[in-house]
Order: sequence, then structure tokens, then C-alpha cells
Amino acid sequence: MPNSKSAEKRVRQNKKQNAVNNHRKRLIKEGTRQFMNAVLEGDVVKAELQLRSATAILDRVAGKRTIHPNTAARRKSLLARKLNALRSPTANVVVTKPGKSKAKASKTA
Repeated sequence: MPNSKSAEKRVRQNKKQNAVNNHRKRLIKEGTRQFMNAVLEGDVVKAELQLRSATAILDRVAGKRTIHPNTAARRKSLLARKLNALRSPTANVVVTKPGKSKAKASKTA
């Protein structure tokens, strides 16, 4: 519970800003998902359009500092690599859903 007027105001501001940030992050996820679906379908033209759209979203969100610019650059690079792999005739495209895979460290006594 906020104990002062300024604390109450911060609660209100944080709630609004949280909603804005969540919306922006949702845009990133949707744009990335559309690109990945195009890659899975093997449609190069559609994937190029979706990459352009996803890149624009990432740049816009990074510019607003919702995500760090280096994070946006890393994600754009990953998407571009997927598209380049799809374009190359010799490479087999292996696209997996991004997940959290953690290697377990063995304990030594």
C-alpha cells in the first residue's frame, strides 16, 4: 500500500507503463511468430516481408527502450540467419521453437 500521494501516483504510472510495455512485447512476439511460420512453410517471399515487419517492430520497441537495443539487434540477427538458411539451396532448414534448455551441471563432491 502506498503511504503518500507521490507513491500513489507512482503506482498509477507504473500500471499504465506496464500495460504499454506488455503491448509492445506482445507485438514483438506476434511479429516473430509470423516470420517463423513463413519460414516453416518455406515461403521465401512471405518470410522476407515478415522479416521486414518484425525488424521494424524490434527497432521501434528498442527505440522506446522497452527492450535493450542490443537485444533487438541480436533478435534481428537471428531472424536474418533463419531467412538466409531458407534461401540457401544446399542447407537444410531446421527451425525449432525457441525454448529454455538448461544444461544441468553435475555436482562433484
